Amino acid sequence: MQLLFLGTGAGMPSKQRNTSSLALKLLEERGTIWLFDVGEATQHQILHTTLKPRKIEKIFITHLHGDHIFGLPGLLGSRSFQGSDQPLEIYGPKGIKEFVESVLKISRTHLTYPILFNEKLEGRIFEDDTMIVETALLDHVIPSYGYRITQKPRPPKLNIEKATALGVPKGPLLAKLKSGGRCRARRRQDGKKLRSDGSGAAWVYLIHFGRHPFLPSGD
Repeated sequence: MQLLFLGTGAGMPSKQRNTSSLALKLLEERGTIWLFDVGEATQHQILHTTLKPRKIEKIFITHLHGDHIFGLPGLLGSRSFQGSDQPLEIYGPKGIKEFVESVLKISRTHLTYPILFNEKLEGRIFEDDTMIVETALLDHVIPSYGYRITQKPRPPKLNIEKATALGVPKGPLLAKLKSGGRCRARRRQDGKKLRSDGSGAAWVYLIHFGRHPFLPSGD
């Protein structure tokens, strides 16, 4: 899981900073990319990276101010021009669907893939075998939302060489360790118990305006 800042400016771009956009690279976890906000010229920023628009699986919009959404129509068109036929999910406040569909209709932009909109931003809005996405309302002049991304614990990786050196025989015991279980190495004189070292959940906090409801008071 890697974060790539494509733009951190507010209101309007500057020579040093583009308007708001952030990419969450989940290439190892699920082979995709998630975007958070798509400010003007976000696709220009992408050209300076290794990101591929066709790899974008989900787009999360915090709020509907222009510096967070004006780059969205162009990016959607470019994703289509690259021949992507995979569905794209867009999460955002009420009005994001109307905005996107209106621009695509007026500009007569035809997409080669379907867009699935989700404007019901309350609590847990997505969950699968690897990730959880939760959202909550933030304090801003228009409805604005913060997103919390939680990666579920990944299956532990077994160091076969180390397990063998500790006296674990090949077979069911190795499989038990790999699944997160415990076993007793018969060849160890001290009878030490062995336990696989699984990875825990990882959290990424994406904060926009105001006090974030997912963080303790004072953080």
